[in-house]
Amino acid sequence: MADRDDEVDAFDAMMGIDADEFATLLDDAEDSSDGGQDADDAPKLHRGGVPVLDLPDVTPSEFRRRFLATRSPVVLRDVRRECAPAHLGCRHFRERYGDVVVPLDITDTNRRDVRLADFLDAVASTSGSGGDEGADDLRSRYLRNLQMHEHFPAEAAQLSLPRCFGENMLSDEGKVPRCPENWRRWFELFVCHPRCAGFPFLHKDTCHVHAASFQLEGRKRFTLFHPDDSPFLYPTGNTGCRSRIDPEAFGSGGTSSEILGRFPALASARRIVCDVGAGEILFVPADWWHTARAIGTCASVSVAASFVDAQGLEAFLDAYGEFEAMRSLVEHGAGVIT
Repeated sequence: MADRDDEVDAFDAMMGIDADEFATLLDDAEDSSDGGQDADDAPKLHRGGVPVLDLPDVTPSEFRRRFLATRSPVVLRDVRRECAPAHLGCRHFRERYGDVVVPLDITDTNRRDVRLADFLDAVASTSGSGGDEGADDLRSRYLRNLQMHEHFPAEAAQLSLPRCFGENMLSDEGKVPRCPENWRRWFELFVCHPRCAGFPFLHKDTCHVHAASFQLEGRKRFTLFHPDDSPFLYPTGNTGCRSRIDPEAFGSGGTSSEILGRFPALASARRIVCDVGAGEILFVPADWWHTARAIGTCASVSVAASFVDAQGLEAFLDAYGEFEAMRSLVEHGAGVIT
């Protein structure tokens, strides 16, 4: 089965491949441009060398061999919308939950609680600044990390992990006897306008869980770094899961000399830029560093899922034990070295 990576960005493709493969990628990129189709109707997506496959064609054994065992990212085209129904977008959430009050920038000091309808009306606008300071402020904010089963249980019931992912250890209380209940079906809603700066920090997910981002509407651009690049990314905090580097450093213009002056080791890290469009799922393996922001002109609506496969079970249990111990220390007022 051939990879469907016909939307590779030529510059991204140059990084770390031989001349023959690069020539093939260039040919594929040329073949993918449809002269009779408006560019806005078929926006070019940067893939950064991440393979793109049609989800119905991927068997559990292939996914385990190519991506779980090797801890490699992949974009899966959910052409049948089996995992996340296409109607779960801005219009749906506004019509059903418009009066619900939701938190924006939930973990930040400038958190703001607003009616969901007000936020979605603001981010639905494709214009820039319309002179409405309130709407402009909302477009710069991020509705993120909202647990679906708590806020939107009916919609959460319609979501599922791809079958090719295999068994999720978190859903088995016999294998994972202790973890927060919302981790067992871990789906979080993310909505933002392209004017939003995106996720506030470059990070890797807690306790060695895998992540999958289901893109429902719009487009999202991910910045990814391999776990081996951790020494170059200035980890901070007691878990070392966050980077000191501001995600805005990874702008479309590349990494600036000012940023490299502050974080010189970053020059040794290999950055992967991968865009995800509506109906696609990006698999981010455990311990991969990532951050993301909306791109284009439309709001991005996505759901993030987390899971643990059999190979990663022991690492998860060890890390979660440390997580519980640290939380207990904090709850009892013990100092924590960060």
